[in-house]
Amino acid sequence: MKTIYLILILILIPTLAHSLVSERSFPALVRNDQERPVIEDVILRDLESHDSFDGSYFKIVLGKSDGAIVFHSSKELLLKAATVYHHLTLARRYFVEKMNSSYVKSLPKMVVRLELKNQFSELGHFANDNLNPQFNNALTIPEGKGLISKGIKPWGTEIWFRPTKKIHLRELNVQNIGQQEFTGILAVFRRQIQMQSLQRFLASSVIALTQEGAPSPFALDNLIRTMGSSLIIEAGYQFFDPITRVLSRKWYQLDTALIPEIIYHEFAHVALSDYLVLSHSTPIIEGMADFFAGEMAMSPKLAMNIKKYNTYNGKNAQRKQDYMLQFESTDYANTDFVFGLLWELKNILGEKKGAPFMFSLRKKLTTNSSIRNQLIEGVLQTCEEECDEPFVNKLQMLKALNLRGI
Repeated sequence: MKTIYLILILILIPTLAHSLVSERSFPALVRNDQERPVIEDVILRDLESHDSFDGSYFKIVLGKSDGAIVFHSSKELLLKAATVYHHLTLARRYFVEKMNSSYVKSLPKMVVRLELKNQFSELGHFANDNLNPQFNNALTIPEGKGLISKGIKPWGTEIWFRPTKKIHLRELNVQNIGQQEFTGILAVFRRQIQMQSLQRFLASSVIALTQEGAPSPFALDNLIRTMGSSLIIEAGYQFFDPITRVLSRKWYQLDTALIPEIIYHEFAHVALSDYLVLSHSTPIIEGMADFFAGEMAMSPKLAMNIKKYNTYNGKNAQRKQDYMLQFESTDYANTDFVFGLLWELKNILGEKKGAPFMFSLRKKLTTNSSIRNQLIEGVLQTCEEECDEPFVNKLQMLKALNLRGI
C-alpha cells in the first residue's frame, strides 16, 4: 500500500506543480465594452516558468536577451509583457480554434522581443546598434539560418515591439493620402473658379461693347465681384500646407506593445505566413493582417481611441476610399484601403462566412499580389469555391468593387 501511495505522489507532484505554473494573474491593457483601453487583471495561460514570461507557445524577452522577462521587473515592463503575452495567446487560440489552422497549431515556441531598437538583418538577425535605431513600431521577422562562422545562431519567426519615443512629425516621411486627395480636389476647384471668373469677365466685356449703357467690366464693384471668390480660393490653395503644419498635430509616438490590435496584426502575419511570406511590407500582406486584427478585436477600427499610447491616426475599415494607383506601392502599404475593401466584402458574405472566406483567400495570393489583379481574381475564385450562392455573391462583390473605382 505504501508503494502505491509513493507512486501516486510521484505522479501527482509534477502535475500539481505544472498546474500551479500554467496560470497566473497579471494586470494587462484590454478593451472594455465601449472599446476604451483599460488595465485589468487577466489570467496568463500556458506558462512553463514560476518566475518569468516563458510559456508553451510564447517567450517574452527584453531586447536582444535570450532569457524571458522575470516577474519582478519594473511595473511598466510587466504591463507590456503581460499585455503582449495575453493578446498573443488570444490570437493563437483564434487561428487554431476558429480558423482550424494546422499550420499555427504546429508552430514552435515563438520569441517575442520588447523594447528592441535594432533593425532586422537577414544575415545577422540584429543590425548594428548604431545603425538607425527604431522606435514606435512593431514587425514580424522570418526565421533565419544565421551565420555559425560568425557566432550567429539560427532563429525562428519572431515578433518585435519597439520602444516608444516622442518624434516631431517633420522627421517622419508620412504619406497622407487624405491630405493629397483634398489638395487635388482643391486644385481642380481652383481651376474651375478661375475659369468661371474669366468667363464672367469676358461676357461682361462683350455686353459693354455691344450695348449702350451697360456697366463697364473695369468698374471697381464689378472687379471685386469677379475676383473675390478667385482670390479666396487662391489664398487657400497657396497657404494650405503652411496652415496645415500650424494647426495639425506636431508630435507622434506609438507604444505598440500596449495596443491589442497591433499585437493581433503582428500575429496575423505569422498565421498567414504559410502563403503570405514574411519578406517585405505590401498592401496585400498588411491589409490581410489588418482584416484579421479587426476580426479578433471585433471592431473595424484599429489603434484608435487610445491616445495615451498612440498619438497618430489609427485605421478604420469603414472609411470610404476610392481606388488609387498609389495604393499598389509599398510606400502606401499601411493605408487602410485593402482593410476596408476586405471588410466590405465580409459584410456581403455575412459575419459567419467572412473570416473563413478570407482565410481561404490567402491561398490564392502571394505577398506581392496586386489589388486590382490578383486580389480581385482571388476573391472571385474563392467565392466560386466557397460561397453559398456564387453567382449572386460575385455580382454583389463586383458591384462593391466597381463603386470603389476598381
